[in-house]
Amino acid sequence: MTSTSPDNRAGPVGNALLLDGVTGADHRVAILVEETGLRILPADALAAAPQCPLLWPWSKVYRPASAGEDMVFAMLDAQDARLTPDLPAHARTILSRASGDERRSGQQVLGLARRPSAALAIGATVAVLVLALVALAPLSGVAAHLLPADTGAASSDQAIEQLAASHPRCDGTEGLAALDALSRRLAGAAGIPTPQLTVIDWDVVNAFALPGGRVVLTSGLIEASRDGSEIAAVLAHEISHVVHRDPMTGWIRREGVSLLLALLFGQEAAGSIASSLTGALLNARYTRDQEDRADHTALDLMRDNDIRSDGGQAFFERLHEREIGGTVGALLTLIETHPGSADRAALFAEAQTGTGPGLDAAQLAAVKRMCR
Repeated sequence: MTSTSPDNRAGPVGNALLLDGVTGADHRVAILVEETGLRILPADALAAAPQCPLLWPWSKVYRPASAGEDMVFAMLDAQDARLTPDLPAHARTILSRASGDERRSGQQVLGLARRPSAALAIGATVAVLVLALVALAPLSGVAAHLLPADTGAASSDQAIEQLAASHPRCDGTEGLAALDALSRRLAGAAGIPTPQLTVIDWDVVNAFALPGGRVVLTSGLIEASRDGSEIAAVLAHEISHVVHRDPMTGWIRREGVSLLLALLFGQEAAGSIASSLTGALLNARYTRDQEDRADHTALDLMRDNDIRSDGGQAFFERLHEREIGGTVGALLTLIETHPGSADRAALFAEAQTGTGPGLDAAQLAAVKRMCR
């Protein structure tokens, strides 16, 4: 699911500023403090993706001496990247966990720091792309389906808690009951346990699934939805990712690529090699095939529950209007990992799945009151 700001909002939000160190561009991001490191989530879908790793292990995070008194952080595998949290409390938390040693930046040869050569970087990139796309991608999907359905739930819950520290949960009882009932119907049609649903008070228009059967919706998405069938279409799409174990597949693929790099070139070189040339592969949430499959499965679930598809059509048409009006414009259809919004709108327009809204007027009103 793509994240952007609703039409009536001021722009992208987040809780930190990231300079990726490759393009020279600043990115608004949301940072999540996890047990193993600092996870970075882009907050503006209309901007180009940061060209640096989006998971910073604590053992590699440090505050560079050049920062002086400023709370700016760097990472050994992306030495030119700089992360500046908005809130002093977040900066103090990162500082208390960061254990990277600035003196270890780069590889030491005769006491001089150097980065991997161009030949090494090219060779690493070719190896990673071939191994990931030819071997790891299909194998990760098989492995994800062999694991119990609740695998990763604890890590996902921890990530949601960290996100809730910046963007509080919306806990309106009637609204949650309406969304849970809709989620139960959709999951029942798919023959899976009902995912655990969380709504957070965040202005970005977004929804995403996490390992272990977790689905998150934002208040921005709810406010931007004009009909219950729009929310139903988005929720059906995210539940379809749960059906196909896409969140776990992506996690296994990302971790597998990192492991291969470390085995081939050593832990210190792995992050630097991956940061510039394989970042898009490692940081992409889902492949085009996964997104397309989730859309088709979502339509099946909506058909089984007599939910009309024109809500999804309207939602993606408005999203397409934002895309062509943004700075990236039509180029998004070439670089995003999912089908273009115009194509998705056409798919939902042709589906003819049912006649009901998924959420009736009273339920939609209760959902929209959740975060107020």
